[in-house]
Amino acid sequence: MNVTRYLKRIAFEHTPTVDTGTLTQLHRHHVFQVPFENLDVHYKKRFSLDTETVYNKIVSQRRGGFCYELNSLFLKLLQHVGFRGRVVSASIFDDTGTPGPRFDHMAIVVEADGDYLLDVGFGDLFVTPLEIEPGRVQHDGRNYFRIDSHNDGYVLAMSPDGNIFQPKYIFTLDAHDVSDFEPSCYDKQINPGSYFVKNIVCTRPTDAGRITLFNDRLIERRHEQRIISEITDEDHRKEVLRTEFGLAL
Repeated sequence: MNVTRYLKRIAFEHTPTVDTGTLTQLHRHHVFQVPFENLDVHYKKRFSLDTETVYNKIVSQRRGGFCYELNSLFLKLLQHVGFRGRVVSASIFDDTGTPGPRFDHMAIVVEADGDYLLDVGFGDLFVTPLEIEPGRVQHDGRNYFRIDSHNDGYVLAMSPDGNIFQPKYIFTLDAHDVSDFEPSCYDKQINPGSYFVKNIVCTRPTDAGRITLFNDRLIERRHEQRIISEITDEDHRKEVLRTEFGLAL
């Protein structure tokens, strides 16, 4: 993996050092520059979590990806810089408040001056790392977050105002190999009931809010405004992906 090219991909122009300031900036740059997207699923292009394959997609081809791809590759970058970290398993809550299975989602835990939760592969979540300190409310400059103890792990919750928190996922601190997530990654690509099979998603935060392509709509949140435009056909979708997300398919 070419670290210099990866840092250029996420527009990180400084020499990285092993400290929480660098960790914060690497995470923030990643989520702003590399979209969360499932376009390979939409175009029926099967993929694996082989590091070279993921690197080629995200760095060389300047694409995005979803959690298994983005977080596994980001961890490799952090380890090359000198951080100590590992991928962990998370279970995402559905609309009924029921958590999904193990390996439903991949996140990262990094050991710095404490344990930090990182996640550049969820979509709309925190943009800077969160310290794993149960009960403490943390703000990433956009939303509020709280991590609470739960059985042998933790629950991550999010709030726009710091008052009402919505649980996002349960995670543990147990280390896993990336290969442990391969069956779930494959299932999300081919299972007719998979959210990623049923929907087309591409999203990234902006300075003013967030821009999201969801199925046949482009949704832009600019501060208090919400602007929606229709995607007319596949050629139009590809043009929007190129102009709004920098993705050339």
